[in-house]
Amino acid sequence: MRAADIGLEARVQGVQNFLENPQTRLTIDGLRDEFSEYAELTRGEALLEVIDRSGVVLCQPSVPGWAEMAAAEARFVESSAVRPTDRTLGGLPYRVASARVEALGRRYRVTVAAPMGPAYQALERFHRLLILLLPAVLAFAGAGGYWVSRRALAPVDRMTRAVQAITMQSLDRRLEVPSNDDELRRLASTFNDVLSRLQSAVGDVIRFTADASHELRTPVALVRTTAELALRQERAPHEYRKALDEVLEYARRISALVEDLLVLARTDAGMETRGDTTFDLRQVVSETRHEVEALAERRSVDLRVEVPPQSLIVQGDSESLERLLLILVDNAVKYSRPGGEVRLRLSVAPSARDGRPAALVEVSDDGIGLDPAERERLFERFYRGARARQQAPDGSGLGLAIARTIVERNHGLITLSPAGEGTGHGCRARVLLPLDRVGPP
Repeated sequence: MRAADIGLEARVQGVQNFLENPQTRLTIDGLRDEFSEYAELTRGEALLEVIDRSGVVLCQPSVPGWAEMAAAEARFVESSAVRPTDRTLGGLPYRVASARVEALGRRYRVTVAAPMGPAYQALERFHRLLILLLPAVLAFAGAGGYWVSRRALAPVDRMTRAVQAITMQSLDRRLEVPSNDDELRRLASTFNDVLSRLQSAVGDVIRFTADASHELRTPVALVRTTAELALRQERAPHEYRKALDEVLEYARRISALVEDLLVLARTDAGMETRGDTTFDLRQVVSETRHEVEALAERRSVDLRVEVPPQSLIVQGDSESLERLLLILVDNAVKYSRPGGEVRLRLSVAPSARDGRPAALVEVSDDGIGLDPAERERLFERFYRGARARQQAPDGSGLGLAIARTIVERNHGLITLSPAGEGTGHGCRARVLLPLDRVGPP
């Protein structure tokens, strides 16, 4: 249709060029002869009508219904613009365009028409062919889409079956990572990372349960054995009292161990309550000192406490920080030699992370010291070095693990280092806590 419109515009322009040509100064009869010859040459391709302003017909096709159509078309001709429209002549479709043409001071109305029957017949054949082919095309497209989707989702199906086969006993299995760098490769890698973390977490739970069972088994067995021996025969009252004292001591050890296990279990489960408040860290140090002075006195250990004159205001859980100091000072006293010295010092120091002022708590002793080979494992749960087991056989190996948990919950940092040069020259525990502000003395 666009090609037909361009052809009609070209024929109108051709008529105008012919009439404007100075060599075309013909009489009306001459113009009629020229247009008649042109219409004869283009028969079957286009129809042409040229009428001057006075109504003289220079050219007009002898097609049934042309005069009525041309008269109707003439009512819409107001300028030289060509605006093709669809018309019907003798039951056949035509593309018709009319325009005003001025040439050599005279005005003409030019009407051209091009038959559109062959074009519309081709469109009709195309429509019928499309309707016939549409079901086949849809079926082919559906089958192709299903085939492509099955091929694309086959790795997902394999991945799903592999994941379904993984159980708690087979967490060491991993998904096959595709070679192509696409979303499936990233999904498989991410899932393998999740499996690795899950395997590590389950392993920690299994080790924690096994270690807790091992630590509880010994004092429970001792309680049972002591009670059975005391009840096996009649004894004197002082012997019963001695047995009860032993049972009470074992029960205290079991109670302390169970309490430590509950603290770690609640922390791992995110159930540990926190009372975030601002408080003076010097007060926590003072309360800790009162609780461990009796222990230090029993072991003949000199406890020295140094605090600054100004207030060190921190934000956190005061009860958990007091427990932290009790663990560190208790360890220092426990592993010190009789007549030794334990120092608890509170000061201000730059933070190791961002350099801002932080509250520094140092607990040092001159006891058995640190073994370099065991230094990296001291914060593991239930781990105790050989010299620590010799010095304090009744320990559980949970104190430093709880201490690190408390420090991390309060956004701090804890480190262990020798208090002096060489092995067996004491231990120094350093805890850095975010400092809210330094108050007046």
